[in-house]
Amino acid sequence: MKNIARNIVILALAASAMTGCRKYLDVNSDPASPQSPDLPALLPPVTASMARSMGISPQVGQYIQNWSHTAAGEVYDVHGGNAGGSGANQLWRDFYTVQGTAINLIVEKGIQQEAWDYVGVALAVRAWGLQQTTNYFGEMPYKQAWEPNRVYFEYDDQEYLYFAVDSICRRALTFLARTDGKVNQAVLGRGDQVYAGDRARWSKFVYGVMARNFHHLTNKGDYSADSVIKYVDLSMASNTDNFYIVHSATRNDDSNPLGSARDNLSVRRQSRFTVQLLDGNFFYGNSSLSSRDPRLSRMLSASPDTSTLDGSMPALNGGYRFIAPTVGDPNAAAAAGTAAFRRRPSTLWGDSAIINPGIGNFTQRVGKFLFQNSARYPIMTYHEMQFIKAEAAFRKGQRDLALTAYRNGISGHMNFVNFINSGANGVTSITATEINNYLASPAVKQVAGTLTMTDIMIQKYIGDFGWNFVESWCDLRRFHYFDADQETGLPVYRGFTIPLFSSNNLGPKPAYRFRPTNFSEFDWNQDALRKIGALNVDYHTYEMWFSQP
Repeated sequence: MKNIARNIVILALAASAMTGCRKYLDVNSDPASPQSPDLPALLPPVTASMARSMGISPQVGQYIQNWSHTAAGEVYDVHGGNAGGSGANQLWRDFYTVQGTAINLIVEKGIQQEAWDYVGVALAVRAWGLQQTTNYFGEMPYKQAWEPNRVYFEYDDQEYLYFAVDSICRRALTFLARTDGKVNQAVLGRGDQVYAGDRARWSKFVYGVMARNFHHLTNKGDYSADSVIKYVDLSMASNTDNFYIVHSATRNDDSNPLGSARDNLSVRRQSRFTVQLLDGNFFYGNSSLSSRDPRLSRMLSASPDTSTLDGSMPALNGGYRFIAPTVGDPNAAAAAGTAAFRRRPSTLWGDSAIINPGIGNFTQRVGKFLFQNSARYPIMTYHEMQFIKAEAAFRKGQRDLALTAYRNGISGHMNFVNFINSGANGVTSITATEINNYLASPAVKQVAGTLTMTDIMIQKYIGDFGWNFVESWCDLRRFHYFDADQETGLPVYRGFTIPLFSSNNLGPKPAYRFRPTNFSEFDWNQDALRKIGALNVDYHTYEMWFSQP
């Protein structure tokens, strides 16, 4: 996949994109107000923004049906979202401003001070940010992105950006491996709120970015399963290596973006597809108590009426109700206390919570799973890496290896759920017995010969629910939403349906990207947008380079 000569060119270009920052800052310098903070002060806002970038754009969660909107026909439920900005402004701004200029400064100062560990960490975040952002937007400015005094920016194609991510990762690993100069774990730990200065774990994170980067190219003729497996094996070895952003939840800026205080999910409820993966319908065709996944009650919310005898639901699952895309909440107008009101799907913040229980209240201990104000926000996890390995091994024909990684991913996610829920009010841990019983159940394949692509991808979807929106969306797009499983002849994501957007005559074209932000690009960079087709009404349906053959 990687061409050495091209890597050298990209490496040089990536380096040039990080120059010029100091001169620009000097223009605005004020001797009475120092504008050159030290490295430990520069890094925390950069890593903190990673959670905000992911958690504050819940529209992707609608595209992938982690949740659906309470309003009938909402635009993202039907894969619309073709307006400039499209709800993804935060990621664009964080990559180019909050992360971008700060990372450039960390790299510059780190090289000057021989703080190679800070340089490596900064480049690791840059690689992650570029990978995430191109997976949202496709083409985007990179080579010219931080050139001072530039108003117009040319867009680089996604093939180039994918090569650039790989090159930045390799540079990051080189710096993280250095032990000379001013490398010091204690000094790095002052600014590193993720791994406390542990460069080995940062290197594992970088290898995880590389695993994602290589693995997204499954539709390419030169896809390398061996490389993917290699990078996964060099990444997270267990849940102790997981990358989390910690939230103290004392105010808006240090509170989980999915928590009740931030109120980013108030008009969204768990979707039909997600609920039926956990309540037994997907695996057994029924939602009896014995069919339930033990993660159901620890990840999702039950409605006030938990009766198993409710004719309004196609599946009797004891109150774990949902909203189907475009349908909205049919009982939204029901009066409090009525039977219809009790059948409303709860908010993601907790059982029986029909309305947000704590807007602006950062100290209130409400919610479960990732939907708590103080919950850690995952950026990369062991279980995700195992599912990536399982798919790569499956594609290579190594079914035994695929089965082992697939089962490791499931058990790893069960323990991940327990870790996230530790301290959550009223939420019990998944017991070892429950984990073992689930692993021995018909929902989980026991022998390599019966394993299918659907088995792997559905368990990965469950593992990514509520946090790894971009990766789930990459998976769905790699399978063009409805590609068939060669083992079964049915869609890999069986049961996933899209009420396709047609009100502007686009036809059956699902969303593959977001438009660039309307806070900048549509104001003064329209010539560049015109070149890539971003002014066309159906631009958000243009397939990404990474998912094409």
